[in-house]
Amino acid sequence: MNGNTLDPARIISILEILLAQLDASLSPQMTEGDTRTDLLKKRISGFKDQTARLKTVLRKHQDAERRKRALVKQNRQNTRRH
Repeated sequence: MNGNTLDPARIISILEILLAQLDASLSPQMTEGDTRTDLLKKRISGFKDQTARLKTVLRKHQDAERRKRALVKQNRQNTRRH
C-alpha cells in the first residue's frame, strides 16, 4: 500500500474521532433551546454503535486472516520435512 491509502482500522479510528467530536459539539450550552439536539444525539449514538460493530467485524476478519496465514506457513514447513 502506498502512503495515501487508509487501511480499514485507520478509517474506523477516524470515524470514532469524528463521532466523538460531533457528540461534544452538541453540548447543552451550545444547543440550548434546540429541540433537534436529542434526535441528533440518538443518531450519533447509533453511528457509534455501528462503528463499534464494524471494529469487531474487522478484528475478527484480521484474526481469521492471521490464522489462515499461519496454517499456510505451517503446511509449507510440514511439506518440506517430508
